[in-house]
Amino acid sequence: MKRLEFRTQRLILRPLKKSDYLAWYDAYTKGLPKQSKWDRGPLAPKKCTQRWFDKVKKEHEDLAKKDDYYRYYIFEKKTGALIGQIDFDIFVRSTHQFANFGYQIYNRHWGLGYGQEASAAGLKIGFKQLKLNRLEAAINLDNRKSIHLVKAIGMKREGIKKRYWFEHGEWVDHLIYVANPEDIGLKPHKPL
Repeated sequence: MKRLEFRTQRLILRPLKKSDYLAWYDAYTKGLPKQSKWDRGPLAPKKCTQRWFDKVKKEHEDLAKKDDYYRYYIFEKKTGALIGQIDFDIFVRSTHQFANFGYQIYNRHWGLGYGQEASAAGLKIGFKQLKLNRLEAAINLDNRKSIHLVKAIGMKREGIKKRYWFEHGEWVDHLIYVANPEDIGLKPHKPL
C-alpha cells in the first residue's frame, strides 16, 4: 500500500527517507532525561549510527510492504525537526480491517499541542490511506495524558483488556479507546 505524505497546519507525517538521518539522530540523542515511566529519554549517540538508521528504515519499509505495520514520523514544517511518530500495528485485515494505533511525541517537544495535532492526523491516515475500519489505542490505566489526548481527538472508551500488554516484566491491563471512520466525519469503506 502506497503511503503518502500527510500535512497538518504545523506538521508533516511520513515514512523515513534516507536524507532524514541527521534529524533522526538529533531526535534520538538530544532529548531531555526520561520524564515518566512511558518516556524513553535520549539514546547514547554511539548507538544511533547511520547503519542502525538504515536498518530501522528498511525494517519499517519491509513491514509496510507486508501490510503488517506502518510508522509515520512527525516532522515540524518550520524547522524540519523530527518530533515524534505515530504507528499502526495491523491486527486483522479480512472482514475486520483494524489496527492498534500508537503515538509518541519526543519529550523536548511536549506541551506544544503536537500530540493532539499528529494523532488527529493519524486517525485520518488510518482511515483514508490505510483503509482501516477500526483503530484501537491501548493505554496504561494511569496514563492520564494519553487518555486526555485520545478523548480530545474523538476516540471513545470501550473498556479494559486484562493482562493485555507485556511491559516492564509483567502483564499489564490496558484501557482501550476506539475510533471508526464515522467518529471523525468520514464514511466507512468496504474491506480491501
